[in-house]
Amino acid sequence: MKKIAYLLAISIAITSFTSVSVVLAAQNTQNAQNKGAAKALGLKPVPKAKKKKGKAKVSAKKVVPKAAPLVVEIGYPTITDAYNTIKERTDVAVKPNAKPFGWQDREGPWYVVKDGPNIEWAFTEGGHYAHPSVVKRMIDVGSPDHVYVDTAFRCGAANSADCDKLQAEFKEVKVLITKVYEKKFIKHAGAKAVWNGVDSLE
Repeated sequence: MKKIAYLLAISIAITSFTSVSVVLAAQNTQNAQNKGAAKALGLKPVPKAKKKKGKAKVSAKKVVPKAAPLVVEIGYPTITDAYNTIKERTDVAVKPNAKPFGWQDREGPWYVVKDGPNIEWAFTEGGHYAHPSVVKRMIDVGSPDHVYVDTAFRCGAANSADCDKLQAEFKEVKVLITKVYEKKFIKHAGAKAVWNGVDSLE
């Protein structure tokens, strides 16, 4: 009885193996026929899609560069040294109206010198409430994308309150210059510069 069951199991296994072999052979024959037909018609087989490796790309945000802060320094050990040295130089121009840029009707008197296109030296003279003092400024206006006013300040007045007052005045002037020239020249996205003020702060 065991022998018959054993022979029956072997027969079933052989039959299953034969059936699988026939199916695989048929599939291979069909694939070969398909390739042959495609080749005869001049068709190329469709390549298998490749899986993309790595993380999906994220669209980069637009970065607007910011200008580094500008720094100016007096560059002389004393106010007197700065005044004497600047006054002796022949490559600077004395401002004829003797007013710091943007000063308008504020108090004086001043000795003001233009040192190149953007640097201005302003020295108080005798009779000024905060004498002796010097203010050196880097002023860059008129560009369509920036207004720069950077200030170095040194005050030698006997009364510290006078120094505070002078420094506060120059801060006010900086705000005025920035507002005026931003409205006059700076163009924002989708807009034009707007101007309804004075033509110059000289």
